[in-house]
Amino acid sequence: MASPTKRVTVFSDLSERIYYNIPELPIYAYCDPLSSFPDYRCPCHWHRDLEFIHVVSGELHYFVNGHVEILRPGEGIVVNSSRLHYGFSPERRETWFSCAVISPTLFENLTADTTARCERAFAQHMEDFLHLTPDVDWQRDVLTAIERVIRLMPGGGMHGGRRGRADRNADAVISIGGDAAGSVVRSIADSNIDGRVSARGPAIGTTGTNGTSGTTTAVIVADPLPAVAAAIELCDKVLDRFQPNQPGDTGNDMAAEQGNRMSVLEMTGIIQRRFRDPLGLDDIAAAGGVSRSQCCILFNRYVGRTPNEYLTERRVEEARRLLRETNGSVAEIARACGFSTASYFVNVFRKRVGVTPGAFRSRP
Repeated sequence: MASPTKRVTVFSDLSERIYYNIPELPIYAYCDPLSSFPDYRCPCHWHRDLEFIHVVSGELHYFVNGHVEILRPGEGIVVNSSRLHYGFSPERRETWFSCAVISPTLFENLTADTTARCERAFAQHMEDFLHLTPDVDWQRDVLTAIERVIRLMPGGGMHGGRRGRADRNADAVISIGGDAAGSVVRSIADSNIDGRVSARGPAIGTTGTNGTSGTTTAVIVADPLPAVAAAIELCDKVLDRFQPNQPGDTGNDMAAEQGNRMSVLEMTGIIQRRFRDPLGLDDIAAAGGVSRSQCCILFNRYVGRTPNEYLTERRVEEARRLLRETNGSVAEIARACGFSTASYFVNVFRKRVGVTPGAFRSRP
């Protein structure tokens, strides 16, 4: 059975609204399949929160500020604060991954020293990410700590009814990445013993359902304080691991980099605001104050797709929403989303979603 599509909210500046397990507690902690995102790809976004990823099974490509890391079973990544990033599978293959997103507001103002540590770690001249492998002691500790946060967080854990899958994944990782990798992954299976798994939350999204029965089974932890302590400990493990970028990077380089990112935000912003209009490459480039060729270069580097692909994805996203929430005809929805004709809309929608608009609307 296909995984339910996650609800994702990304604003015009590409910042993301994170749907935390507990709305008033800024910790997001879930383990989910990549197939719960449209086209096996999370939208490009950023947030102040630190993001921790641990791959349970499959292979995950992770884009961070123009660089793509390939994460194999047992490996992970820590994404620094306020960096553009997203996970995806270019072959559209299933991947299960644990994700903890933790806001620095939990700890950054505890003391002057803590504030200084955070400011240093999060600065734009510092590394954008840390690649984690179970072969390095401190990185293995971080991978284990990610799973601890997910186990302790109310509503966190694996998608319902998947203990057997987790056990098999652990065995597979042992053969691929060694005992260290397998022990980290097996902690997921052990934490969900006897099928007592948590509700699937929004890997940036929505409360999910059991993949086999259609019901949600949750292990509710009454007191989230242990999870908060574990989340702060996890962040403490990595804050001082971020190092400055290459010594050759000058102040001028950093200023140019910042200017490029601002141009990207302006260009993605006009697409988010005016995707219903007949936008062309000239319009998008003008919004960022760059040439057509530079526009394409920046999109490829920071967003991982062409301007037209990004525009089309935004239109299809809106079409999905209208098909679910309104009774408008296919032709009406095509016009409302900026497609030139209904036939073109149907063709694009089928290629992107895998079914026609009519079939998508008929889904339960």
